[in-house]
Amino acid sequence: MLSTALIILPVFLIILAGYLSGKAGLMGEAASRELNRFVVWLALPCLMFGTVATTDWRAVWHPGFVAASVIGSFAVFAAGLLVGKARGLSLADMSVDGLNGSYSNSAYIGLPLMFLIFGETSRPFVIIAATLTLMALFAAGIVLIELAQQQGQKGHIMAAKVLRSLLTNPIVMSPSAGLLWWLTGLALPQPVDTFVSLLGSAASPAALVAIGLFLSLRPLKEAAGNPFVIALTVIKLILHPAITAVTAFYLLHLPQQVAVMAIMIAALPTGTGPFMVAEFYARDGKVTSGTILLSTSLSVLTITAILTWLG
Repeated sequence: MLSTALIILPVFLIILAGYLSGKAGLMGEAASRELNRFVVWLALPCLMFGTVATTDWRAVWHPGFVAASVIGSFAVFAAGLLVGKARGLSLADMSVDGLNGSYSNSAYIGLPLMFLIFGETSRPFVIIAATLTLMALFAAGIVLIELAQQQGQKGHIMAAKVLRSLLTNPIVMSPSAGLLWWLTGLALPQPVDTFVSLLGSAASPAALVAIGLFLSLRPLKEAAGNPFVIALTVIKLILHPAITAVTAFYLLHLPQQVAVMAIMIAALPTGTGPFMVAEFYARDGKVTSGTILLSTSLSVLTITAILTWLG
């Protein structure tokens, strides 16, 4: 277990560096927000576009991986909805809890962590998880919120709102643009390739520091004492990878490495997507931020244990 922990430790040390910088006042809340904007709008889209545009998708595309990821994610999305129902929440707030239990931090933590474990071969799979699975979860959450807020609204109007939200999300659109380029069969021009490589290489460290800064602004003690935060954290860190493991190994009989990558992505802590949704729709974000904080803090232990168990 110690050797496994040492492999993934650099990722969490970068998060810790951001956390300590925030606690020490070296970088404040404005820095966290602006660094996050840099990652979301510049660095991460370049990384995702470049990866998708230059990957041989005929060789790496695996429908079983997609199926395992989607089945596991929506199973725990439903479990998160039940937690919201137990809290006595409205459908709109229940949908945020659904995201809290299912929305893996694939882009910020998954990319560097999976690279350390599996190398370059993991990057296309993480991109798939960060687009298809999270896009489906994002859409489901928004649909439920719109259903709750706009009861009686026509279906095509709601569909247009969901589509607009997805089309203005750079983490969705950048890999889509990369796929369109890949379909042309053309190589990226050298200046473009260098540009996206240089800017994209900043995505992982900047994203991890941004996560640390985000966590430094929220009290861990309060999060650890909230029973609903604990329940959602258990769903995310334990139930999500467990369901994905059963689906990957016993239902779909995926190859070992493909199954392990699906399980590891499911084992990632809750990403900041649910918090963004809660902020945008003016929902209560206390449990959401607590779940992000607690799941990220504990994930170094659970991910190490799962990796050790998987060998």
